[in-house]
Amino acid sequence: MRVPLGARSVRTPFGEEWRVGRRWSNRRLPRWRKARVGNVGPTDAAEAVFTIPGPDGLDELGVAVLALVAITVAAVIVIPLLLFGIELILLGLVIAIGITGPWIVKAVPLASQAQDRELSWSVVGWRRSNRLIDEVLASLSAGLDPSPAEGSELTPVPVH
Repeated sequence: MRVPLGARSVRTPFGEEWRVGRRWSNRRLPRWRKARVGNVGPTDAAEAVFTIPGPDGLDELGVAVLALVAITVAAVIVIPLLLFGIELILLGLVIAIGITGPWIVKAVPLASQAQDRELSWSVVGWRRSNRLIDEVLASLSAGLDPSPAEGSELTPVPVH
């Protein structure tokens, strides 16, 4: 059984125990696979990247040293700064989507024979999902069937 984010437990007056929490998506995470690249071997790629023509004169030696310094500066300073900036942008997007995005609130009975009674609702926004969780917990602890006003109920998907 998967425990939703921010899950809380409640016991009904009939002795059933439920776990209520939220998930960001109703889908499973994708399985990542290794990408296969054509017939290029590791030595071919290394030769293509690291082939530097040798200097024929003093001018070409200066150009080679300048190119080596430029590559070192780019590798040590510029590329990490760009990657850090991209990470900050992605973190901001994830936080913004998490706050305003759709959440799935699930109520799952902990008894193994009652797993087919799983309830779920879709709601937009972190605060609304908190209110929805509170409403569902209050309904279950009072012995009522949860029918909150906040979210739209999702039809249960059979688990194989």
